[in-house]
Amino acid sequence: MTTETLRKESGFDPLIAEGVCLAYFNTPWSAPCRAQISILDRLDHLYGNRLKLVNVNIDHLERLRTRFGVHNIPTMILFNKGMECKRLVGVHPEADLCTVIDEELKRA
Repeated sequence: MTTETLRKESGFDPLIAEGVCLAYFNTPWSAPCRAQISILDRLDHLYGNRLKLVNVNIDHLERLRTRFGVHNIPTMILFNKGMECKRLVGVHPEADLCTVIDEELKRA
């Protein structure tokens, strides 16, 4: 898995345009977000280059939060070739994330 911390809103669309991408909308001060990122980090070994993770700090990238209607954190949105496929709100265990990601990788 390739992890990309988004610094500018203009960089978001190119990152999600190709392949399967999990956008992780979060804030660094949130305990649930910190718990979720540790789970996402473990997925790195499972997926290698088949999955891209984009870390979106909603405190700094408010337009993306608004564009995608993110009202609760953590929120994860799975994209395939730029199209939203699945949205997960709250902390999710590794097994649940793997199920969702595996289903989408089969379609890719």
